[in-house]
Amino acid sequence: MSLNYFKDKVFELLDEDQTLEIVEIETNDIMNTFTIETADGSIFEIECRKIK
Repeated sequence: MSLNYFKDKVFELLDEDQTLEIVEIETNDIMNTFTIETADGSIFEIECRKIK
């Protein structure tokens, strides 16, 4: 599986999720990261790397 395919699937999962109350998802393809802001103002970063 390619890293880009995996990142696309992760984005789809985050975008469709209703329980996390996600307000915004910012993607950075160069850094392979997602920055996620939730309704309560929390901000999280997810980094994707292929290790094998």
